[in-house]
Amino acid sequence: MSEDRAAELQAVLEEMSEDADGAGMSATVLSPEGSWSGAIGTADASGRKVGVRDQFAIASVTKTIVATQVMQLVEAGELGLDDPAADYLPADLDFDSNGATIRHLLSHYSGIPDWFDDEFKEKLATRPGRSWRLAEVLATIEEDRWPAGETFEYADTNYNLLGLIIEQVTGRPLVDVLRDGVLGIDRIPRLIYQPDEAPSEPIAMPYAEPVSALEARGGTLPSLADSTSAGPAGALATDASSLAHWWQALCTGQLVSPESLTAMARDVETGERIDRYGDGHGLGLTNMTGSDARSFGYGGYNLGYLAWTACLPASGSVVVVLTNTTEVPEAWPRPLVAEVDCGEAGATP
Repeated sequence: MSEDRAAELQAVLEEMSEDADGAGMSATVLSPEGSWSGAIGTADASGRKVGVRDQFAIASVTKTIVATQVMQLVEAGELGLDDPAADYLPADLDFDSNGATIRHLLSHYSGIPDWFDDEFKEKLATRPGRSWRLAEVLATIEEDRWPAGETFEYADTNYNLLGLIIEQVTGRPLVDVLRDGVLGIDRIPRLIYQPDEAPSEPIAMPYAEPVSALEARGGTLPSLADSTSAGPAGALATDASSLAHWWQALCTGQLVSPESLTAMARDVETGERIDRYGDGHGLGLTNMTGSDARSFGYGGYNLGYLAWTACLPASGSVVVVLTNTTEVPEAWPRPLVAEVDCGEAGATP
């Protein structure tokens, strides 16, 4: 990418950080005209500035990576999208999966409530160093269910169950399956699954806290309590470049077949391409730019971080933006997306 173009992108990122009161931000753009990574803002209480190698927690962007692993198992014939989830859950799991299928879990149409509510957030904030077991997390969920397949209701619970299903089908820990599967590619050295894999310096601390707070947080981002409760719903951390290269691999068919990517990128309810219409939720994918650009991607939120990722198939570009705050303007990454060539030419999955 030319120096002038890189300077334009950096200027947009700096303005985005100013609009968020100087928050730490790191971004990567991969496009036909080349690649760019930039950073701005404060990483921690020492005043150190965020660099392009800083790791951030990415929360629910983890879901796309887990969904892609599920699709690999579907392609291998080890799972069926319309198989009941209960067929693959441990027989001794004391949990009502509501007759939901694998597709229902991937798309948040399971009818199963979420555990990540205000009460649970308070538990995460007050005891960040606690390690949660899956059974403890599931035990916090209310018993009420609504019919599977009828209503979209976003719930981390769906992906907690999918992680357990992956482990049951393969007979291996999820981190090992991911490392040999969808994370088994080059150019993603800073993309890690916590707490099995630990973050390493440089780290953009949540809300730019002191680096010493990492120990009290259990050594993971944003905390051990968060990573162990979320697990396959939100435990990954990364730098922007590693995440962008992973998304590029997904967008260009290196991880799943075109048919699988097409299934992932269609709204479950309408069947329309989510990259075009700005609404809806596919199988681990959604539209991240609304009407501003044709795209599919995912976003993440947890206590101290936001993550935003998108493939822009019309131009063949990937955009990733990470920040170590939750205090940002609405639609905060869109200025950077608007600066990336989002021409209408090109094919979409």
